[in-house]
Amino acid sequence: MKKYLLILTLLTVMTGFAQQDPQYSLYMFNPLGVNPGYAGSREVLSGILVHRSQWVGLKGAPVTQALAINSPLKNKSMGLGLNVTNDKIGPKSIITATAVYAYRIRVGAGKLAFGLRGGIQNYNYDWNAIEYKDKEDQIPTTAVGSFVIPTFDFGLYYNTNTFYAGLSAEHLNESQFSFTNAMVNTNNGAHVYSHIIGTIGKAFIINRDMVLKASALIRSDRQGNGNIDINTSILLNKTIQFGVTINTRKSVILLAEYNINQNFRIGYAFDYNYSELTKATGSGSHEIFLGYDLSLFKTRVTSPRYF
Repeated sequence: MKKYLLILTLLTVMTGFAQQDPQYSLYMFNPLGVNPGYAGSREVLSGILVHRSQWVGLKGAPVTQALAINSPLKNKSMGLGLNVTNDKIGPKSIITATAVYAYRIRVGAGKLAFGLRGGIQNYNYDWNAIEYKDKEDQIPTTAVGSFVIPTFDFGLYYNTNTFYAGLSAEHLNESQFSFTNAMVNTNNGAHVYSHIIGTIGKAFIINRDMVLKASALIRSDRQGNGNIDINTSILLNKTIQFGVTINTRKSVILLAEYNINQNFRIGYAFDYNYSELTKATGSGSHEIFLGYDLSLFKTRVTSPRYF
């Protein structure tokens, strides 16, 4: 087990190869976490809570909580949002808080949105939790344990009632920092590399009680790291949804969503990872979400909302 804790520790320090941002199985149920242009497109005040436990059974494995809230303004041409995440992996934890603004214009049968997101990331390191193979590799006692850096994102998002497509860029400012000097733009520091994320989804209405949904997410950074997720789901009676996702992270994901009523919904995903890492733990990853929608304005809202 110590061997895998050391691997996780190295990943958190070597940020060029690390899982820099949280990975979600239920990305299609939390689009604001992927693209700031989504703000307001659900046409209601919408809130999402997510909890993810990755590689359960492996000490120091990633654990993430996320809160996303967004709403259109009364004129429906603008949307506002808020993202808060707490992501912990090994000795590192990151709390991110960002505000979102989107401007929306009518294009054909749908709306095209331009989204901006900005805020801060608070990094915290527990250097005492690291087990070193060689004492010479120890982090100096003067190493910084906590610091704050800015982050800025941009997104384009187009949607109709049955289709969406988006392109976003995260961490455009590519903040740099050092473990011995947390000043931004240091020459010897680590980088928060920018990411490009593309998403697309389509709902195919088979009949009044059955809708087939397909979506895909592609993520890449300029270091050559990336992944692809492809999902297919079926929505029955506008109430319960089952689906499966395959991705390039050597995972197969089973997911479900239950619409308790017009406002409240709940979802769950189980990741089965068939890499060598899972063979060591004998378990996969679990993710749950709660969603709530509230109409603030006395205007007609499209129902059902597929995305």
